[in-house]
Amino acid sequence: MSEKGYKNRGDYVFDTLKEEILTLELKPGQAISENEICSRFDVSRTPVREALRRLQEQGFVNTVPYSGTYVTLLNLDDIKQMIYMRVAVELMVMRDFMKIATPLLLEEIRHQIRCQKLLIQEPGFEPEQFYRMDAQMHSIWFEATNRMKLWDFIQAQQLHYTRFRMLDFVTETDFTRIIKEHSHLLELLEQNAECGLEEALKQHLYISMTRMKYAIEVEYKDYFQ
Repeated sequence: MSEKGYKNRGDYVFDTLKEEILTLELKPGQAISENEICSRFDVSRTPVREALRRLQEQGFVNTVPYSGTYVTLLNLDDIKQMIYMRVAVELMVMRDFMKIATPLLLEEIRHQIRCQKLLIQEPGFEPEQFYRMDAQMHSIWFEATNRMKLWDFIQAQQLHYTRFRMLDFVTETDFTRIIKEHSHLLELLEQNAECGLEEALKQHLYISMTRMKYAIEVEYKDYFQ
């Protein structure tokens, strides 16, 4: 993240730390040192404390008296409820999309899938890049049906859900599986096959819970409350 365009150093520190928390560069439970941040951004304690205060207000960090400031842990129950809500909302949106889908809109989805295929062929691509492409594709049917407020609401649930999605992509080794699921969703939309849409969407959005069961319970158990 570039500092260019920021008039307030505190805003830059806040946005940078928030982005690093969302992308797991700063991991759940990790300690955050005021001194290190001051040194890193070459700023005084005032903008750093203001940035940390804002992060705490939004739930991204937690300050423990006489101990320090830590990135908040993930809440699995909140994540499960968010996935449940997303399936319900996105299914209705995709059903509405079927009624208005034009060849141009379908081609836009197809283009996004092609971009995903090209990305995973790039050596050393970042999971964050795939995450953003994935989100961009899903947003197509929200935008086409004039439901972007709903999409923005889903995307705003950053504290637990976005970090969980990033953890999903960080631990994923078979990105071709995700792309195949995207291609299957596109086929259903093209065929106007509403009957198969719910099961396909549930499988697509819930599989991370099943696939990551071991990671949640063992490898990354310290990331969760």
